[in-house]
Amino acid sequence: MPVNGKQLAAMMDGTLIAPCSTKAQTQELIDAAKKYGFYSVIGVPCFYPMLVEGVRGTGIVVGSGCGGIMVPTEIKVLFAKDDLRVGCTECDMVMNLPAFKSGLYDEVVRDIRAVKDAMGDHVLKCIIETPLLSDDEIRKACELVIEGGADYVKTAVGRDGPATVHHIEVMAEAVKGRIKMKASGGIRELEKVDRMIELGVSRFGVSFGSGIKLIEAANQR
Repeated sequence: MPVNGKQLAAMMDGTLIAPCSTKAQTQELIDAAKKYGFYSVIGVPCFYPMLVEGVRGTGIVVGSGCGGIMVPTEIKVLFAKDDLRVGCTECDMVMNLPAFKSGLYDEVVRDIRAVKDAMGDHVLKCIIETPLLSDDEIRKACELVIEGGADYVKTAVGRDGPATVHHIEVMAEAVKGRIKMKASGGIRELEKVDRMIELGVSRFGVSFGSGIKLIEAANQR
């Protein structure tokens, strides 16, 4: 049976990560998360403390970006530790794509494992950027993320193209239930969400405005 709006919201990481995101917009994210029941919120680093305080006592989680894309391992670890210090309890890191494309798979695993060690029992999601990978590369990346100890393998940030149902089909075939899956990047159609859930996706990353539209659409069917 398709999910309703409340069930879908509980699978959503509501995001506001544009470079010029403002304090007022961050408050809108907080308000939307509390109104609709998002699982978590992810904003820009300078407003992490505001997010933590804004959702305190609600059960809503605050996630972080672990320093962003193309950051050396040691810096990712520093960011992860500081994000935990301010109250973030989940981290979405990006796999070392240059190392991956160079065939330096041990380095990819080392990078993930170092951040997971910093996170401890807190949730680590690793982004593999499926729009930039072939199907075989997606399969290999999933294996490396599992080896590195992350809790989720995640499709994409969204800047280099959308996540597709096909990407999730390949990921699901590769992971075989050994790790959780998160879909992110251009998730705007309810039909796509439904199919991804059928394939095993348990978390979605969406801009909070798009998330609200999906929730309301789910409630209307």
